[in-house]
Parts: sequence; C-alpha cells; structure tokens
Amino acid sequence: MKNFCIITNSRKDKDMETAQAVKSFLESHDCEVKVFDNVDKITNEYVMIDPKEIPEGCECIITIGGDGTLLHAVKGLNQVDCVFVGLNKGNMGFLAEISMDDMEESLKKLLDDDFKVEERMMLKATLIHDGKVVQSTDVLNDVVLHRGAEISVSNYIVHVNGDLLNRYTGDGIIVATPTGSTAYNYSAGGPLARPDSHLMIMTPVCSHALGSRSIIFSKNDVLVIEIGEDRKYNQESRCLSLDGDEVIKVVAGDVIKIEPDLNSIKIAKLDESSFVQYVREKIR
Repeated sequence: MKNFCIITNSRKDKDMETAQAVKSFLESHDCEVKVFDNVDKITNEYVMIDPKEIPEGCECIITIGGDGTLLHAVKGLNQVDCVFVGLNKGNMGFLAEISMDDMEESLKKLLDDDFKVEERMMLKATLIHDGKVVQSTDVLNDVVLHRGAEISVSNYIVHVNGDLLNRYTGDGIIVATPTGSTAYNYSAGGPLARPDSHLMIMTPVCSHALGSRSIIFSKNDVLVIEIGEDRKYNQESRCLSLDGDEVIKVVAGDVIKIEPDLNSIKIAKLDESSFVQYVREKIR
C-alpha cells in the first residue's frame, strides 16, 4: 500500500500528535497521506468526512482514537473502496486493534500488504413517522431502542418478514451485527458472533418475560419494530441510538425497519490470532 488517509479524534489525539507521527512514518516510506480531524473544534462533536474529500486511489483509511472513531468514519465512508484499520487510543479496542506499543510494526504490515481482509456486514435502519421515512442510516455495530430518561418500562412490537414475533415490555431492544455482538449486546446477555459472519442478533433489554432471550436472524430477514404506547401520554423520552453515536427521540407509533445493508466494510486484520483467542484476551 502507498496511499493512505488518516482520520483522527482530536479529543483523544491531543494536538494531533499521533496522526502526525503516523503521517511522518508513512511519508518516510514514500506514501501519499492525507489527514482529517473528525471532531468539530466548537461543538466537540463528531463531524462527517465528505467522501469526495478522500483522494482517488486511497487504499487504506487509518482511524486514530477508539472504536467509536472507526464506527463514525465507516458510517460516512462506507462506499469508499478501501480497507479500514483503527489505531486504539481508547479503552477496549475491539475494532481499533492497533495498539500504540506496536504502531510501527503494524504500519509496516500495511505497507507490505501483510494482512487479511475481513468483510463486515452492515445494517440499514430506517425510521418511519406517520407513514413517512424520516431517516435512513447505515450501521456497523448496532441499532438500540431504549427508554431514555424514563424510569418506567416501554413497549415494543416486533415483526419479522411481515409476521408478528412478539410484544416486548422492558427497557429496550438491541439489534446487533456480528461486529456489534461484543458491544451492548454482550453486556445485555446476548451471544457473541464471529465478526465476519452474516447475521443479526436481537436482544431484549431487561424484558418483563421469562422467555425473553436473544434471537439470531439471517442476513435475509427484515425486522420491523413499532414503538408501543407509553404510560405517560405526550411525555415520552424513548430514543433510537445508531452505533451509540446518533440518538433520535421516538414516540408511540413510530416504526424502525432494520435490514442487512447492501454495503459491507473491509477491515484490515493485522493480528493473526483467532476469534477465540481474541475474545479470551479482551473479555475476562
């Protein structure tokens, strides 16, 4: 590889020191490098990188920060034909697998094309209000419906491929990709899945039913979740969260359609350890 883009999170990469260090290393090996900061200096919030700003011929996008930085970069650039890899300055680092300690060694692997490529499936979440599409978003990790600031439980009606599955009463519902299976889904008691598999995991959160367990759906299924009536009419605070970053208020009658996305993401895997080894190291 010789053509790179770096997307850094300046909240974690102070003064963009790590980004400049990576840029200098790559340029010393005759690479073309462009650097972006995906944090707004005024609001301190993530900003979307315009795909048109990615130079033609870019082969790899390196994100610097944590898993959230990579998730946000992917959301805006999932149609750019290149591989993604994350340098971890965060905590867990399931997605951003390059550590600061082995940064140069990992960069050399990228330069030498010494890595595997994992195809990661994405979801498309479409929010429908009063029969009209309000928003449609690509998601790599998960779609989460939750009760927001309310103490009382909420109601969710789930259909799969047009058939009623169940009516859930509880704190919320998670629909995760295999990539997102290690995130909120896992914390809520859901199963782990190989990140390169193609399936959807639905996990109810604190459901008031003895038989409420996670359900795994295929890449061909379509889930439709309707927000049921709240106990406090016109005082609802329920929310739709997309990859833990974008949060949208939803009300009774709103519908969220969740289906596999046509686009997938290519993640560069530099570590030769197996999925089982990886889980054993990260989750103890």
